[in-house]
Amino acid sequence: MFDLQATIARITQVIKDPNAAAAAYRTSQPPWLQTFMQITMPAYVGALVVGYIIALITGGSLLYGPASFGMMLFSVIWSLVWTFVVAFILDFVAGNFDGQRNFNAAYALVGLAIVPAALGNALSPLPVLGWLIGLVAGIYSLVLAYRFVPVFLEVPEAQRVKHFVIAVTAAFVVNIVIGATVGSMFLPSAAPTFTPTSGQSGIFGADITGRADFAQAAAKDTYDPPSDGRLREAQVENYADVLEKTQALRDRLNQKFDNMDEGEASVSDILRGVGDAMRLGTAEMEVVKTRGGNWAEHIWVKNQIETARVQQDVNDTVKHNYALFLEYQEEIEAFD
Repeated sequence: MFDLQATIARITQVIKDPNAAAAAYRTSQPPWLQTFMQITMPAYVGALVVGYIIALITGGSLLYGPASFGMMLFSVIWSLVWTFVVAFILDFVAGNFDGQRNFNAAYALVGLAIVPAALGNALSPLPVLGWLIGLVAGIYSLVLAYRFVPVFLEVPEAQRVKHFVIAVTAAFVVNIVIGATVGSMFLPSAAPTFTPTSGQSGIFGADITGRADFAQAAAKDTYDPPSDGRLREAQVENYADVLEKTQALRDRLNQKFDNMDEGEASVSDILRGVGDAMRLGTAEMEVVKTRGGNWAEHIWVKNQIETARVQQDVNDTVKHNYALFLEYQEEIEAFD
């Protein structure tokens, strides 16, 4: 099913007139396999092979780490898998925003939209400006994907921004989690590169690197709980205060999200929305860590309180913890 002439024609059309390319390709209703064989696979394989050659000549790096055949192979495989992940997310989320679920159409959307990003990957190993070319190409692919959503998935204009922000946020998180896990298992040197640099993350408004820093710091926290399992009043008071501040932060971020209007949203607004949506997922962790708290202790306190709420009087420790919970019940139940 591979057709070099069709591949060149589609890629050229996307570069010259992406809107016309999307309309024409949607009309043809291609199955996902056709998109994979004629656009996605040749675009990524060709780009990453070219990037590998440039990296060997210039001493630059590939998409996920230093130039090597293993890294190139890893980049090709993960990039192709990634297109299916993104298509699935776009398709799934479309069903929740009054769009039409159609995986073939979602994959066609992804296949056309990734063309600039693939070309950027080919040039990103160039010295000095390579990283900037890759970054701009990646952002342009996001813009194309946003434009193509109503064409391929028929998401209403009023829902398009929210659909896209949620889909991109979910895709970004999946990329970090799965990519880092697979990279650490099979190609350890690749794992750290799944966290964006602070310069790149700035385009998302909220500092995504900061979110990763909170997660890394929290993962290093340890706590040795008392042998009797009893909570201290200061711990319960602190827990209630964390819940209140977390809810305030989430309310503020949710309000920004609810206020997003397709007619007024710019590309920067959408990217900031992605950053804010990611921040929502780590809001409680952010509150704990920015006040100098211990995440491991916070989780232990949360678990002890929940156990006390369920068991209440099963033993002396639970009775003690439940009595402390009752003192702060109103504050805790208002926000948990």
